[in-house]
Amino acid sequence: MTKLHLTAANGFTAGAGAYAAGRPEYPAELDGWLRDALGLAPGKAALDLGAGTGKFTARLIATGASVTAVEPLAAMRAEFRRAWPTIRVLEGSAEAIPMPDASVDAVACAQAFHWFATPWRSRKSDGS
Repeated sequence: MTKLHLTAANGFTAGAGAYAAGRPEYPAELDGWLRDALGLAPGKAALDLGAGTGKFTARLIATGASVTAVEPLAAMRAEFRRAWPTIRVLEGSAEAIPMPDASVDAVACAQAFHWFATPWRSRKSDGS
């Protein structure tokens, strides 16, 4: 798996339980958009990338689609399993999704871009 930003990884690991308890849910109004815009419905497959504790997973499940979650941090996956014990959650990242190409109908990334939109990875010490 790719390297994660150490500060973010440590913070989310130490605070996984508090994150699960305190972070607000996503609004149910998203369900119609996920069905209409992404075509999610029974018989379709969705990937929740950077799933964290599963807050957005509820919206994907509500469409009737089969959901698989991918999350890089073990502490967040543990919280995910507490909330969604029947949903498959895998260790992985945006750069290393542990699933075959074209195996899902839609990939959702709800507020997880901080894990892979990281220009610091390619910068050298001279700023280039």
